[in-house]
Amino acid sequence: MTKNIREQVVNLLLEIERDKSYAQLALKNELKDITGPDKGFMTEVVYGTLKYQIKLDYIIDQFSKTPVRKMKPLIRQLFRMSVYQLMYLDKVPASAVINEAVKIAKKRKFVALSGFVNGVLRTIDRERANIKYPSKEKETVRYMSVMYSLPEWMIETWLKSYEVAKVEAICSALNERAQVCVRVNTLKATKEEVIKRLEAEGVTVMPGEFLEEAMYLKNVDNIQNMSSFKEGLWTVQDESAMLVGKVIAPKPGERILDLCSAPGGKSIHMAELMQNKGEIISCDIHPHKLELIAKNAERMGVAIIKPTLQDGTVCNEAFIESFDRVLVDAPCSGLGIMKRKPDIRYNKEATDLEDIAAIQRAILKQAVKYLKPEGTLVYSTCTISKAENEEMVAFITDELGLELNEIVDTIPKVLQKEVEKDSMIQILPQIAGTDGFFIAGLKKRGI
Repeated sequence: MTKNIREQVVNLLLEIERDKSYAQLALKNELKDITGPDKGFMTEVVYGTLKYQIKLDYIIDQFSKTPVRKMKPLIRQLFRMSVYQLMYLDKVPASAVINEAVKIAKKRKFVALSGFVNGVLRTIDRERANIKYPSKEKETVRYMSVMYSLPEWMIETWLKSYEVAKVEAICSALNERAQVCVRVNTLKATKEEVIKRLEAEGVTVMPGEFLEEAMYLKNVDNIQNMSSFKEGLWTVQDESAMLVGKVIAPKPGERILDLCSAPGGKSIHMAELMQNKGEIISCDIHPHKLELIAKNAERMGVAIIKPTLQDGTVCNEAFIESFDRVLVDAPCSGLGIMKRKPDIRYNKEATDLEDIAAIQRAILKQAVKYLKPEGTLVYSTCTISKAENEEMVAFITDELGLELNEIVDTIPKVLQKEVEKDSMIQILPQIAGTDGFFIAGLKKRGI
């Protein structure tokens, strides 16, 4: 490990906190020039520190006279990073963690605080078995918030919908390490052919949990540099997201609208299911994201996707009643993908759900206009929120006049028991190790 890797971690954590940067993008940019063990270490410590921030702060506050929230930003991130290593990385010697933290404090002109850093970290290391946590029985919300490092408002929201044991299972699953899940491109190769290519590139391949075209990869690094990826033999997509294409069930020759498409994964999957025959209009509000859709489609050998600049909340007269199927993979709070994007838990507030739901309703008001009579609409999100999911489906049926459309037959048997009213499914992250995801099927009445 290079001498300055921990300082680079602190710098990155400072950047994410200061600029409200997306951790995934900030880390990806930082890792460009880092290789070997340092790359794995930085990824682990950055994601781990972000993921367990609430718990880390709780621990630090027990042993520090200065609360975490009042510390200098660098000292705060230095403590968080160091305590994460002490609590979760058994292979890293405590002495190395503490000594490096002290060196960084001194190097960054905090010589006067180096003794404070040293003392608090040594005490935490010595007393880690005696740390006191909230009572699970007496302070259930506080307990789960601290132990799983999730904001109390999220816990309270889920407790309105699920029993305590299920909420705890959700919290635990969202703290698991995200797996690399990929989808075979059936337009270019068979699953067996893709597996052979991947294994030749030194990658271990595991089967999907419930979909034939899904695979999980281990020992994989620098995905975008792999020849099989460049050739478009496969693409990265969570298994729960793959279900969307299955539920919408597009047929060759149909005209499909993907109203919130970027980066285009679901449009590309639909094109594969359509055998590259028909037309898919893939929309986004940002021109640079349309370029990304086009680039991904080209790599995957898909010719029927037309990236289109379109604000989903604004009516496009040319679209009215011209699509066989419409997919609204709506902007959402993202509470189902926190194992991949841990900073979501700190960048969202309870009030944000109301604002997001308002945008979803505005998009759906336009989406239903674009369906042909008897056309089908699939609504999906990557979140766990009744306001954005089940209540949004009620809005579509009660206010926009669509009917529920059965989706059971499109769902793998192992998940069919999770389908509600035969027409919607909330995939919780503990069910099969996937992201949390919601999918609903609806249909427009005929004339």
